[in-house]
Amino acid sequence: MPKERKYYPEFFKLLPYFSPYKKDIILALLALSVTAFMILFFGKAIKYFIDFGFAQKSIFFINISLSIFIIAILIMAAAGYYRASLINTVCEKVIANLRKDVYRHIIRVSAEFFEIKKTGDVVSRLTTDTILLYNIFTNSFSFILRNLLLFLGGIIFLFLTSFKLTIFSILLIILAISPIFFMGRAIKKLSNKAQEAMSNVGSHIEETVNGVKTIQSYLCEGKEIRNFSNYVDRALKYSLEKIKIRSLLIALVIAFAFGGIAVVLWVGGYDVINGKMTSGDLSSFIFYSIICATSLVGISQIAGQMQTAMSALARVFELLETDSPVKEIKDMQESELLKEIKINFKNIDFSYPSRKEKLILKNFNLEINHGEKIAICGTSGSGKSTILQLLLRFYDTNSGVVFINDVDITTLSLKSLRQNFSYISQDAFIFSGTVLENIAYADNDISRLQIERIIDENEALHFIKNMSNGIDSFVGEKGIKLSGGERQRIAIARAIVKDSPVLLLDEATSALDNKNESLIAKTIKNISENKTIITIAHKLSAIINSQRIIFLKDGKIAEEGSHKELMAKDGYYKKMYEAEAVGIY
Repeated sequence: MPKERKYYPEFFKLLPYFSPYKKDIILALLALSVTAFMILFFGKAIKYFIDFGFAQKSIFFINISLSIFIIAILIMAAAGYYRASLINTVCEKVIANLRKDVYRHIIRVSAEFFEIKKTGDVVSRLTTDTILLYNIFTNSFSFILRNLLLFLGGIIFLFLTSFKLTIFSILLIILAISPIFFMGRAIKKLSNKAQEAMSNVGSHIEETVNGVKTIQSYLCEGKEIRNFSNYVDRALKYSLEKIKIRSLLIALVIAFAFGGIAVVLWVGGYDVINGKMTSGDLSSFIFYSIICATSLVGISQIAGQMQTAMSALARVFELLETDSPVKEIKDMQESELLKEIKINFKNIDFSYPSRKEKLILKNFNLEINHGEKIAICGTSGSGKSTILQLLLRFYDTNSGVVFINDVDITTLSLKSLRQNFSYISQDAFIFSGTVLENIAYADNDISRLQIERIIDENEALHFIKNMSNGIDSFVGEKGIKLSGGERQRIAIARAIVKDSPVLLLDEATSALDNKNESLIAKTIKNISENKTIITIAHKLSAIINSQRIIFLKDGKIAEEGSHKELMAKDGYYKKMYEAEAVGIY
């Protein structure tokens, strides 16, 4: 049926996930077939029960018929158990594998994707949409298959009972199923809109919960409540429209299907009176007509849910099929952890994907030798942090090349590239868990004793000893139980554990007071021997001891030299430093 492929193309993408469970699916289908066959068997049993039991007043035949009924019911119950058990197990595994694949893919997609896609939407697709898929497949998929088998089987038995009445029935069936095809597309469109609206609800919840302190401090609770209500009302609007269409669809199918039974009963009644068929045949025919009618009603009810499922599946597969803008080439180079690294930015032009019209770096050139301690400063938006983003290949350049030891970094695997860098951002991310788990994040093999030794050797980390449970203290979601300075110090401990040859500090001391900033500077000095340090800083007081300071302006190097040399130039750096000094003192 080509129309099904047109309406349900996403389902065919899911078939490979069912492939490993062919044996279980076949057994489930056999159990389903047994259940359907037992139901269809009742129709013939009714014929013999009436024609040979009641008509001939045979107690023996009535007892035999009822015994067969009981046996058929027990077989049907056993088959139903195995069908439900097998299909639910398979669906659980399929959805679990789908979630794993989507997460495995999306966690490797470069930063550009997350720049334009809301986090809440991604979470919604991985959770809400996959739960919806599971519920529909387990509760509805086998239901629709069983109804389909009953419908087809019922048609066959109708033909065997009365050819003339079956032709009447088929014409009425065509009339009954027509609303499913005409209204299905409208239901799917509304399902898409409803799920997108619910995704916006989830995104708004996540955003406002994360920003609750800002919301409360600016007295904007009422504003956000109104915004949330608007999102919910929008989702409700589409859901109610979908309910109306689905309800109308069910009503039309019921009217046509059971109206058809009335017509068949009327025509069949004349045939019984005229002796063209027995009462048992008519009863059997009516039974199969009811089976076909109820199956159609069941299919019409599930059709709307299947449209919703296909919409959810499309959203999940959209994530799975998202291309990462930063790609590894086919013949990428693999390398071990490098001992010495020379970095060269050559003729770099770069703009962020969401702001393509604005170049952040313009014909940027910078060479960094192994072991150098350099700092990059400048006004906001001058491209300081962007340099680190390009070095880690979170983004690719518009033009120009970044080299490591004269090798274009786009020819290296991302693992080979990123293993050489320990990156600490301004907003140091802390995972929900313990201090120990966060520090050991990059090295699963590091021992508890080694982490305790790192804490002992670095005064900046001594605060961990005073926590309620030491390194086993729970830090809360995103490290909410820690201060900004404590989060940054744990992030630095994590970088110490990784022990990469290049340390990237993106305003890593911005949340620290002067005392703790001094302790961190001491820690970095202790671990910096034979390492390259690249520091991004707004606070110039944190970089005055750097061997080389790069001052950026409008995406280009405006000045370069040591603190002493730049102060002597009486340029941008000196003006910023003096302005900061006035602000501090």
